[in-house]
Amino acid sequence: MSYPSFLIYFGIVIVILFSIIPTFFIEEPKELVDDIKEENQLNNVEINKGQLWRIYIAHGFTWIGVQTMFVFIFAYIQQKFNLADESIGSTIGYAFLVMNAVGFLLPKFVLEPLAKKLGRVRVHLTCIAIMAAAYFAIILFGKSPMMLYFLMLFVGIGWAATVSLPFAIFSEKVSGEKMGWYMGIFNLSVVIPQIIVSGLIGLWIGAAADKNIIFIICAVSLAISAFLWLFVKDDMNTTEELS
Repeated sequence: MSYPSFLIYFGIVIVILFSIIPTFFIEEPKELVDDIKEENQLNNVEINKGQLWRIYIAHGFTWIGVQTMFVFIFAYIQQKFNLADESIGSTIGYAFLVMNAVGFLLPKFVLEPLAKKLGRVRVHLTCIAIMAAAYFAIILFGKSPMMLYFLMLFVGIGWAATVSLPFAIFSEKVSGEKMGWYMGIFNLSVVIPQIIVSGLIGLWIGAAADKNIIFIICAVSLAISAFLWLFVKDDMNTTEELS
């Protein structure tokens, strides 16, 4: 079996083990009981609509930067590191391994305790700002695979926040009855940036001679996102665990 085929089958096994099998061990009530009156729920949604749009836009800029890295880091490494094609793939794999390891460990052991003390929004925007700084550092110092791996540790801090905190912040602004509708809009703040990156930003990067433009876009997008999170109110309702 070739190495690419092994990775595909390995990925299938991981999806089955961690996405499908756990659902058989989850218990839920036969009837969902909502103790909040519908009128209060609707008023709560009205109060928080402005906050919701701020979350959508701030989160959208996060995903413009993150998706740009995901899609185009290959071009950056190919130009800057002068590696063989097979080594490029390994370098990307190790870089994302470092980032995802941090993203896996931080939410439960670091971000959740900090969020309970400082508030979710404050912790999240700090992590996003660190991610933006890490992208700028890659532009300046990411001249070798080892330095890239080191800087991806700090990128992972922002990634850890991205995959854990925004939904928890968002869920505080929406009543249970309207969660499905607003969750659909929230998901668009991820999908639309991905379309923008694959289309407009892809054309821009393809035409650029210097692939530093990739991490410039990442850094600027994350910096804008961190700035926009300043305008999201932190309800300080941090007694629940992060989603």
